[in-house]
Amino acid sequence: MKILFITQPHEDYLSDSLLIGIRQLLGNNCIDYPKAEVLYQNHGLSESYRLYGKGFTLYSGILGDDPIDRFRILSRIAEGEFDLIIFGSIWEQYGLFVQMRPWLTTRNTIILDGADAPAPYPAAGLWWRRPYYWFLPRAHREFLYFKREWTGETRFTPFPRFIPRSLRDRLPCSSMLRKISFSIPETKIVSQIPLKTKDFPKHIVDAEVAKHIPGAATSYAFSTEAEYYADLQASRYGVTTRRSGWDCLRHYEIAANGAVPCFRDLASKPQTCAPHGLNEFNCIVYRSADELFERIKSIGEDRYAALQQGALQWVHSHTTTAVAKYLLEEHQRFVNAR
Repeated sequence: MKILFITQPHEDYLSDSLLIGIRQLLGNNCIDYPKAEVLYQNHGLSESYRLYGKGFTLYSGILGDDPIDRFRILSRIAEGEFDLIIFGSIWEQYGLFVQMRPWLTTRNTIILDGADAPAPYPAAGLWWRRPYYWFLPRAHREFLYFKREWTGETRFTPFPRFIPRSLRDRLPCSSMLRKISFSIPETKIVSQIPLKTKDFPKHIVDAEVAKHIPGAATSYAFSTEAEYYADLQASRYGVTTRRSGWDCLRHYEIAANGAVPCFRDLASKPQTCAPHGLNEFNCIVYRSADELFERIKSIGEDRYAALQQGALQWVHSHTTTAVAKYLLEEHQRFVNAR
């Protein structure tokens, strides 16, 4: 199988983690275009401060920098060289999508939407406020559309916004929608349970919880990935919340370092929205700082060990290769069913 993966000129946790996973599966049979320089071993780590999250986890030179032929891409698409073309971030790649549209089919195209906004790209105000977009080709009518922030507001037309939420939530979703989530390289997951010396790490994103923990920081607390991971590995728990969107690489980093995620308001997350699979068997769900501390106080060693193992099992099911396999298998099932 030969895949063309269309990239974007900045960090994108959904697109970049999937590209890592597919290249781990297929090697040079997956061509990223343009080259995602920041993911390769020759990436200048001195520049990682420019990246959101300081370049931790995904941007540490995971991919080997083998020579890859990226010339004449449009001609090679027209000649049918690629079995599958993946648009890693449709919001920014729409121009390329329109340019390539004559050669795109249901069988050879996947659309990814990793935006924090629940509205997919053709239904957002950005598109409807500009009439010159109205009659351009749509990317959701013939192609599988993998959406990370999939909620009741994820509709491919803006009109459901004008009806009551109770009725809107009953409307059927597009048959082209599929769920997707961030993922983490397997090499970032601890191979054995680390020694725990404290309850919480230094980085606490929930400001209400942070007020009760001496020395806690609600923003960046470390300058290197090694320091960040060491702090998580020494901690029994890690605190995470919804920010711009529900999914966040922090959820996976906490579990990957042998800590138990504590997720504020997780019960409010729509089932279709990432992260998928976090629940009371691998995570502590809480609504306030007082509730979190009360729950932790009631957890014995056996219960903690079960939660810790559950969190590790969960993160192993969300490695870059696991999510890449899911994406490719879901597309193959869709093609076979047509």
